[in-house]
Amino acid sequence: MALEKQHVLTKKERAVMRAVYQAADKKSGECLLSPLDLFDTLSLDFDFDEEELDGTLRNLEIDDYFDVTRSDRKGELVYCINMHQKGLAFARVEKAFRTNVKFKIILTLICGVCSGVAAWGVKEIIQRLAGL
Repeated sequence: MALEKQHVLTKKERAVMRAVYQAADKKSGECLLSPLDLFDTLSLDFDFDEEELDGTLRNLEIDDYFDVTRSDRKGELVYCINMHQKGLAFARVEKAFRTNVKFKIILTLICGVCSGVAAWGVKEIIQRLAGL
């Protein structure tokens, strides 16, 4: 099982995508978000400025997650977002990716334990044959 190659979003892009998905999922894939709404939703671990947020939204739009229309509401910038299929499937793909990674970690640990037990068993057999 290879890791999915379509999962190539950066940490900041995934954080923005989660925020947009949460807002749009409640309204059938469409939402109006201001930059302040997005900044409130984003974790404080990510240091975003408004230009970087706009660039990240543009990158996600290029990757066909959603369409973004920039509008003006009472002098405030508002993003009108309409999710595409890839954007609506984001949560499912994210969950499948995490499950896949967890499975691979557990499989690696099990193989490591089995290798250790096999090495110990071979050592014991050799010691008994050698009469040590």
